[in-house]
Amino acid sequence: MEKIPEISVVLPVYNGEKYIEAALISILEQDFTDFELLVINDGSVDGTEAILERLAAQDERIRILARDNDGLVSALNWGLEEARAPLIARMDADDISYPNRFSKQWQFLKDNPDVGLVFAQMNKVDAQGKPIGKVTNTRTSPQDVAVALSKGNCLPHHPTVMARRSEMLGAGGYRDVFKGAEDLDLWYRMSKRTKLAGLADVLLDYRLHEGQVTQTSIVRQRFSQDLIILIAKELEAGRDDPSKGWDCVPSFDWTATSPQLLAAPANMVALFRYYHLIDRILTLNGIKDLASEDLDALLDGLKSKSFFGSAKVRQVLAHHIVQEARRRGLRGLALKAMLFALKTNPSRALRHGFKPF
Repeated sequence: MEKIPEISVVLPVYNGEKYIEAALISILEQDFTDFELLVINDGSVDGTEAILERLAAQDERIRILARDNDGLVSALNWGLEEARAPLIARMDADDISYPNRFSKQWQFLKDNPDVGLVFAQMNKVDAQGKPIGKVTNTRTSPQDVAVALSKGNCLPHHPTVMARRSEMLGAGGYRDVFKGAEDLDLWYRMSKRTKLAGLADVLLDYRLHEGQVTQTSIVRQRFSQDLIILIAKELEAGRDDPSKGWDCVPSFDWTATSPQLLAAPANMVALFRYYHLIDRILTLNGIKDLASEDLDALLDGLKSKSFFGSAKVRQVLAHHIVQEARRRGLRGLALKAMLFALKTNPSRALRHGFKPF
């Protein structure tokens, strides 16, 4: 009978030739050795495949799952389906796990059978792997983690997570509906059925490099995060999940008359309106096509701080509004946006002359 490993490592990769070998070696050199390493090659067209095949020929613990490109969420779910172990260790294709990561997390879950997920702290490094002087120090108690998740704060750092496969599947796995924040969505649902905890130990180097984040992904990620916060508020109040029944990534074009939002609360409908405008400005460069009243409404929404938590991007939006209001001769709107930008970060506003940066 084939032996079942203690841990299944789920590592999706797409065009990761630059860092994938170092990431894999950091897993293969773990001091806890009873694991299988599932590498989901999501349609890579660079040298990733050759690297994977070479390393797999050297270590039988590596299992390559290859397919055409279909995105991160489905890759993660495929990994969950194929995993044979009771524990899932997440890993990204550009990070470095410390040699004692698995042993520490495995022991913690063994000692705490009521905990369904454990994460660790991360040391942030640049593209070359050099520390940039930023190490996470997030709260670790199950109580703190649960509260943070309900407020949209994703304390469990995704590439450091080790979780019980049964709890991940029991919560429904990853959902593409919350693209860009699929981890926050899953952790929140898991927190309703099990405990999530963290270790104070730094067990992974988290690599920051170009190509990780685009303007489009920032907008989508922030939207998904804000959407999860609103859904959490509805659930905490004993009301139904407004997203129940959604089977696709939400469109920013959905309105109060869209079938998906007919039963949605007013603040969720407003959120879609705000992000429709934000997407037009930041992603589609279409601010000139927006009505002046829409720009004014967006600025009021930004001032309320009820969505889009990034102060820097909120200021970028204000600068866009300043310039467009000036172009249209709307002095009142321009002044209003300038005052908001000054209040957000006066030195940055003056340094950039209220121009987008």
